[in-house]
Amino acid sequence: MGVSSSRGDDGGTLAGFLRARRKQVHPEQHGLVPGAKRQVPGLRRDEVAFLTGISTDYYIRLEQGRERRPSRAVVDGLCTALLLDTAAARYLRGLTASAGETSTDGAGPGMGTERLAEVHRLLGSLSVPALLVNRWLDIVGSNTLGTLLHEGLEPRDNYARMVFLAPGAQSFFAEWSELARCTVAALRAQTGHEVAAARPTGLVDELAAGSEVFRTSWNEHRVYEKAMDRKRLRHPRVGPLALNQHVLDLPGGDGHRIWAYHPADEATSNALARLESSALPDSPAGRRTR
Repeated sequence: MGVSSSRGDDGGTLAGFLRARRKQVHPEQHGLVPGAKRQVPGLRRDEVAFLTGISTDYYIRLEQGRERRPSRAVVDGLCTALLLDTAAARYLRGLTASAGETSTDGAGPGMGTERLAEVHRLLGSLSVPALLVNRWLDIVGSNTLGTLLHEGLEPRDNYARMVFLAPGAQSFFAEWSELARCTVAALRAQTGHEVAAARPTGLVDELAAGSEVFRTSWNEHRVYEKAMDRKRLRHPRVGPLALNQHVLDLPGGDGHRIWAYHPADEATSNALARLESSALPDSPAGRRTR
């Protein structure tokens, strides 16, 4: 199905990233003259090499996967040549880090049972919908409103599965196309150099098999890190919702994050109150679920 970066036959994730991102940079962005007979989208290999300050042969070896550990100076040059933003530059540095180098993403030994229990208690104390999501976008915890927020969508064990595989997702998420692109880019950013390992590879293959949009977006090698976003939903019971999504990193949490959804307007605040009251045991909806 052409999900190149989850396979081992394309030179590796670094090679795929360089090829994809080179095609997304236009020569005019660097003040280069494209020429009348240009046959490739984006930059040519020799142009990336020139802008990076390396030989064309060395850059070709990088794109073919024959060289996978460029120096820091080369990586910095590639970031400039490919016009990478902060998130994409961090991702590239993760791909090229030597095995002995320390990760800079703040990941520690993992959540641990005791800390995980405390985070679940924290979720329960929040008055807004909240989810606990790991680096593969598995939804590993939520409070009551967080569970009700995506009511009607299945599967709900993984956010990417929900976006791409749940029937009705494209109508539930009012801005589904943009959400889909961001979800793919966030998954790539958060899995980083692990993308060829068994866990993310299985997830990527599953999503690629079920969604052409995912398959196409994944091969673009875009990277996205968010701290805050706006979400517009069409909830089946309480109608339109406008929410500000806040992403809260958990230092030493091995990629776990809290996603908290704050109402962006009074109508959404009232709708969430109705949604929460519907889950109470004495409400008609609550009695139906007992």
